[in-house]
Amino acid sequence: MASLSEQIHLPVSSDMVEALAAARAISFALEIGCSPFILEGDSELVIKTLCSEERSLASFGHILESAKALTEANCISFSRVRRIGNSVAHNLAKHARYVSNYTVWMKDVPPHLYYVLEADSS
Repeated sequence: MASLSEQIHLPVSSDMVEALAAARAISFALEIGCSPFILEGDSELVIKTLCSEERSLASFGHILESAKALTEANCISFSRVRRIGNSVAHNLAKHARYVSNYTVWMKDVPPHLYYVLEADSS
């Protein structure tokens, strides 16, 4: 349906990047009216925090609490997928290094993802 690639400036840790990306993905999906949906991520800590009813004391806990607040009225589930199992997301993350702000593709496959999607479907 849609893809987004966005730079996250000065990431403190990989979990912080995952938390920021998860929050942005939730916001983006709701902005374009995509509900229900499944958010996949490769950080076990971030996915556990999103699934948990308890507040997180992690440095990125406040970011995920805000994102979870957006999900309360929507059917959203969370799933941990190892990086090797989610080559599309990994490719979008690599692509973000080369964009000045962010790039969105609606109803089109980003050109740099054709070969990744083709390999996924094989």
